[in-house]
Amino acid sequence: MSANNSHIKRLLATKQCQGGDLRDAHLTRVNLSGADLSGAKLMFANLNGTNLAGANLSGADLSFANLVATDLGNSDLSGIDGKGVNLLDAKLHHADLGGADLVFASLVNTHLEEANLSGASLEGANLIGAELTGANLSGANLAGTNLGHAQMIGANLSNADLSDARLVEADLSDANLSGVSLRNANLLNANLNGANLSGADLSGANLAQAKLEGAIGLYQEHGPGMRSPEPSPPPKQHANMSYVSFLNSSHSSHSSSNHFDLPRPGLPS
Repeated sequence: MSANNSHIKRLLATKQCQGGDLRDAHLTRVNLSGADLSGAKLMFANLNGTNLAGANLSGADLSFANLVATDLGNSDLSGIDGKGVNLLDAKLHHADLGGADLVFASLVNTHLEEANLSGASLEGANLIGAELTGANLSGANLAGTNLGHAQMIGANLSNADLSDARLVEADLSDANLSGVSLRNANLLNANLNGANLSGADLSGANLAQAKLEGAIGLYQEHGPGMRSPEPSPPPKQHANMSYVSFLNSSHSSHSSSNHFDLPRPGLPS
């Protein structure tokens, strides 16, 4: 079913459409700053590049909607259903996303500085390169999320679930990670300088080459399951290994020829 045309006309004329039916609506690059769309049905709607700064979208259904490069700064998105929503390059600084459902959402390069995501569900979401400096993610579900290269300086992640999350080269300096679950998380090359890890669960976490200067509580309660933050030693060099034996191993099922039918160095063709 598509959007109710009368609801679209009312929205464009008055910026008021509480609880309106805007499913599949095309509202690209429209100025809807300060609009009231609380409780609106916006499933699969196209809001690419739309100005929704300061808008009220609390309780709205934005599942699988397109909000690429949309301006949602200072907007109210608390309690939204945003499963699978595309917020690539969107601006959500100072936005309220408390309790939002953002499971499997795309938040790549999204601006979420100082945003409220407390209690939000972001399980399996893609947040590569997201800007989360100073954001409140306390109690949020971030299990299995990809936060590679994300900027989370000074963010509040207390009691959040980051189990199985990918945080490769993420910047978590001065972040509050007290009570957080980082079980089996990948923190390769992550910056944890000055972070508070008191009571955090780092069982099975990969901290190889992570920066940990001034980190609090890192070695207080963590058991042997935590992987070493020290870089792995370089592989041993085998002086007698030859290029020919690598290509023509006696254990290979293809010993009569190589994969590309090329002549083998050192052997008659």
